[in-house]
Amino acid sequence: MKKILITLFLLLSSCATILTGSKKSVLFESNPNGAKVFINGFERGETPVQLYVEADDRVDFRLDNYKERVVVMDSDFNLVAIINGFSIIGWGIDALTGSLKRVNTKYVKVDLEKSSGNIAMLNFAIENGKITDINVLSDKKIIETTIVLK
Repeated sequence: MKKILITLFLLLSSCATILTGSKKSVLFESNPNGAKVFINGFERGETPVQLYVEADDRVDFRLDNYKERVVVMDSDFNLVAIINGFSIIGWGIDALTGSLKRVNTKYVKVDLEKSSGNIAMLNFAIENGKITDINVLSDKKIIETTIVLK
């Protein structure tokens, strides 16, 4: 009987981790569609896409000839964690697994803004050229770069 009670205590001591976990499925869309979606720097798909995210994850939307958009996933306290009661083990496990916070968003849509021709030209030059000179003017906070196209 004692072993059963100890087992139940350990199983139920991290309720938020067991019942809800730390990740939530969120639908990501962009206008226009087809933007690459990066979560914490790793490419995960193209919009529209359904992905699992955690609290405070950084989500980047990138599409050629458009300005990059960044969204940080908001979160709330996961009320299921209250079931831990006075169990320090449960609170500790939920904290370590990230289950004390829960993403409260189900849907994210961003409108992407066209980038200026200068940015598109700079990207073209970087991809198709060779950097021959870099001059850093720290007093004016300027970096001058010379790129020679192939």
